[in-house]
Amino acid sequence: ANRISVMKSDAWRSFLFIALSFTALYLYLKGKLKQTVLMVTLGSLVLLDLWGVNKRYINNDSFKTKTKNPIVARAVDQQIMMDPTLSYRVLDLSVNTFNNATSSYFHKTIGGYSAAKLQRYQDIIEYHISKNNTEVFNMLNTKYIIDREQRVQKNPMAAGNAWFVDNIKTVSSPNEEIEALNDIKVDSTAVVLDQEFNNYVGNFNPEKNGSIKLTKYVPDRLEYESNTNSEQFAVFSEVWYGPDKGWEAYIDGNLVPHVRTNYLLRGMKIPAGKHKIEFKFQPKSFVIGKTVALIASLLIFGLIAFGIYKYSSSQKEEIELN
Repeated sequence: ANRISVMKSDAWRSFLFIALSFTALYLYLKGKLKQTVLMVTLGSLVLLDLWGVNKRYINNDSFKTKTKNPIVARAVDQQIMMDPTLSYRVLDLSVNTFNNATSSYFHKTIGGYSAAKLQRYQDIIEYHISKNNTEVFNMLNTKYIIDREQRVQKNPMAAGNAWFVDNIKTVSSPNEEIEALNDIKVDSTAVVLDQEFNNYVGNFNPEKNGSIKLTKYVPDRLEYESNTNSEQFAVFSEVWYGPDKGWEAYIDGNLVPHVRTNYLLRGMKIPAGKHKIEFKFQPKSFVIGKTVALIASLLIFGLIAFGIYKYSSSQKEEIELN
C-alpha cells in the first residue's frame, strides 16, 4: 500500500510539472508568452522539481550540530606526537592491534582496521608481525611501540623512511621472497624477485654510502633527496602498489622504473651524485577521466556561450527591424 501510494503521488506530481511545462510552451507558440518568460518559467519548474526530489535525500535532518570528538589523545599519544620527525610509524599493543583503528587517528600505524586489505600486507601480518619479527618492524619504520600498559618504547633500530643497502638477495619465487625476511638484516640487505622485474638488479653489487632522506610527505606525493658517491640501491619504507596501478617514480623529473623489494616495499637504483626522487600517485584512469570531464565542461560552456551569442544577435536584429 505504501509503494502504491508513493507511486500515485509521484505520478500526479510528474503530471503537474508536465502540464505546466506544456501550457508554457503552448502559450509561447501561440505568441502569448515571450521567450524570456518561457525560459524563466521552464527554469523555475526544473529547479522546483529537482529541489523537491533532492530534499528527500538531503534535508535539514542531514545537518547536525558538530559534536565533541569522541576520540581523545591519551598521555602516550601526546608523548609520541611531540616527535617532530616528518614520518614514522607506531605499533599499538594496548588495543586489538589489527581490529582497532583509534590509534590511526593520531599516528601512522602498522596496525588499524580496514575491511579492504592489501593481500601482501596481510601476508606480512600473518607470517612476520604476528610472530614479532623485529626486522620487519624495523623495515616498516616502526619508531615507537605502545605496550599493553600504555607505556611507550622507542625502537632505535627503525630503518627510517628510506635507506641504502650493500647487498641484494635475489630469489626465484614469492614464497622465498617472504621467507627470506626471517634471515636478513633489512638495513643492509634487500630481497628482490628479480625475474619478475626483467632482471632489474642483475649483477648489481652496491657499496653502501651516502645519504637519502624524506623531504615531503603527502598521501599522493613523496619526495626524497639523495647524495652518494656511487650508484646505490635504495629501499623505501612504503608499500609496493603495482605494477601499473598508479604509483610512478621520478629522478630529477625523469620517469624511472622501480621494483618491489622485501616482499612488500619499494626499491630503486639511485645514480651517484645529488638527486631529487619523487613518487607520485597518478593512475591513468583518473587522468583520463579528469581530461574527459574537462573537455565535456568546456563543450558545455562553449554551447552556453554560443546560445547566448545567438540569442543576443536575434534580439539585436529584431530591434533593428522594428
